[in-house]
Amino acid sequence: MGGGELARDFLQDDLVDELYIGVVPVLIGEGLPLFLPGFPQREFSLLENKTFSKGMDRPKVRLASVGKRSKK
Repeated sequence: MGGGELARDFLQDDLVDELYIGVVPVLIGEGLPLFLPGFPQREFSLLENKTFSKGMDRPKVRLASVGKRSKK
């Protein structure tokens, strides 16, 4: 199980509040999607975005429903 699969499982079970996502500007075929077709819709708020000298972006996002749902 790779990092993307693990992240999807945690997101699907509502176990994630914030994400740091590494975006590397390199084309690999069609790319590797974080969210597969049929994945439940999630709303995120951008907290910050860091851009590195080689072009990589690292957005930090928070699940918009954080604070709206009850703690498990």
